[in-house]
Amino acid sequence: MRAAILLLVFFLGRAAADPDPVPRGSRADAGAYVSGVGFGEAIAWMTKELDRRGWPMTKVGPYRARGVDVARFVAADDRAPYAAIHVYRVQGKTWISFVKRSP
Repeated sequence: MRAAILLLVFFLGRAAADPDPVPRGSRADAGAYVSGVGFGEAIAWMTKELDRRGWPMTKVGPYRARGVDVARFVAADDRAPYAAIHVYRVQGKTWISFVKRSP
């Protein structure tokens, strides 16, 4: 009985945790997410989602560096759970990665 209660609490806690904000259709791969949408659409989606969640982030870019298209969202204060969010396109594939804020 205790094991069932512990499992229930564990799964409820995971469901209540705020997942990384990524567009629908995105999938985790190698420590980042492969976006379910294209580069421009991912930037627009991320901008709207960050505003919706009330996380003040400063947008840097998009710009191109060494053949990679990059847009960065850098935390403007301590309310955001991330120090930065990177949206980048390499060889036609759009990736999203999160830099967690240190405790």
